[in-house]
Amino acid sequence: MLLPLLFAALAASAAEPSLVLSRPEKAVLNERVELKPIRGHHFNVDAPQKCGKHKADEVTPRVFRCRLASSGEVPVVASVCDDAKTFCRQERFTVRVAGRKKDSERAKLAPKPHPFAAGFLVNEPGKAVTFARRARQPIFVHFYGIWCPPCNMLEEGVYPTAAFQKASEGFVLLALDADAELSWDWKARFKIGGYPTLLVLDERGQEVSRAVGYRSPEALSAFLAESRGLIDEPIEVAALAVAKSSPTEDGVRRARVARWRLERSEPAEALAAAATAPAARREALIATKTLAAKSDDARAVLGALTALTSEFPEDAEFTDWASDLVERDRPAAAALEGAVRASVARWAADPKLSERGLVPGDMRAYEASFLESLGKGDDAKAAWSAAAEAYGADAKASTLKVARGANLERAYCLQKAGRLGEARTLYDSLVGAYPNEFTFQYGYARLLFAQKEHPAALVSARAAVKSGYGDNWLRAVGLEAKILKEMGLKEEAAKSLDAALEEAAAPKSAAVRTHRYLAELRKLRAEL
Repeated sequence: MLLPLLFAALAASAAEPSLVLSRPEKAVLNERVELKPIRGHHFNVDAPQKCGKHKADEVTPRVFRCRLASSGEVPVVASVCDDAKTFCRQERFTVRVAGRKKDSERAKLAPKPHPFAAGFLVNEPGKAVTFARRARQPIFVHFYGIWCPPCNMLEEGVYPTAAFQKASEGFVLLALDADAELSWDWKARFKIGGYPTLLVLDERGQEVSRAVGYRSPEALSAFLAESRGLIDEPIEVAALAVAKSSPTEDGVRRARVARWRLERSEPAEALAAAATAPAARREALIATKTLAAKSDDARAVLGALTALTSEFPEDAEFTDWASDLVERDRPAAAALEGAVRASVARWAADPKLSERGLVPGDMRAYEASFLESLGKGDDAKAAWSAAAEAYGADAKASTLKVARGANLERAYCLQKAGRLGEARTLYDSLVGAYPNEFTFQYGYARLLFAQKEHPAALVSARAAVKSGYGDNWLRAVGLEAKILKEMGLKEEAAKSLDAALEEAAAPKSAAVRTHRYLAELRKLRAEL
């Protein structure tokens, strides 16, 4: 009787509803599977979790991630338990993984021409490395997205200036498109997450320093000068040095290494680097908060946020931390409203704000988000309006007839402020000035979609799909499908998604965000 009972148990298990969400049937080579448990359940982090012949890349109680590293029929095994801890079950399924397409079949991965400042090698990393080695010069790398406002602001108003030209003498200048496949290896190697990310590498390609976000000509010049002074101590050499020193000593170097680790999304390593050095206390708290959030430790997240807001009220990120605090301890966050307003007013007028990778409009937008999270709608709209005007001042300072970066931010803030007529007029001017660019068609489509003007939104979304490539093409396809879904055209949306997923490709590194966009398309397809 044992064998029939076993088969009966297996059959019953197979017939039970799945305990995981977003279970894909198909994928492309190297694509990352991301699963989440159904409500009231969690992944058993102590049990075996497999993705083909390999272990899962990451398993926490609330998320399972692994990369499909081989083509064909790939088995996936995830162990799920109910939160009451009364039972656990292995979820097993197979994913059909398509092999890599030929380059000639993947035109959507190739970057389109993009205007850039003179002197930069654009999307030619191999040539930049060769030049640097021959001339024995460091490399300045700008990772950009054509849709990224601060990237555009650097390109428009910083790189063409005499200050930058002088400060960058003796550097090989390289610009890499974050949406293009050619940047995958570099993004994976340096763990690039935010844009713009600016790197200084020595002549051998070792990272010396990095900055994330906008920098004024003066701030960027100072960053390059500081990097020259550190050229003999690449950041990994500094990391080895702090690992050998006392936890309370070498605070400046520890803070430098910890910031680098945080920007690479390595919170555990950042916490180890910061240790107990007072000069690295800020970085230690941010790392603690990040690690606690990953492990669903709400108490530890709250403790870190409380410490950050109380110990570093003068920091430019204070308002951002206060916004995070709202969902954890609303009364405590509400009590910080006066301090938030004062911080924003102070930093928005501080010429050193750019050294933090921010502009005045960013500070006003931080304030607006904080007020919005507190439910203060009218005050939030006033702050969004103030942010729009601050970005408008940056747009007027642009050398372009129609500024790109600052106007993208301004259009978004006008929309959030409820000034929809002005936002549409601004998008009309941007689309008119740059009709064949993904960036502005995509932004306009999102605005129209939010206003439920679906036919008009579909026109702009399809223009974005046509002009898109790489990651931004995947985003445009997703938006087009959402619009079609809302219009009741689900079959057409499904066909669009299927075609895109057949043409797409995935990088080997699961850290490259292409995997996230593919996962979003898979999820949307499953919903259809």
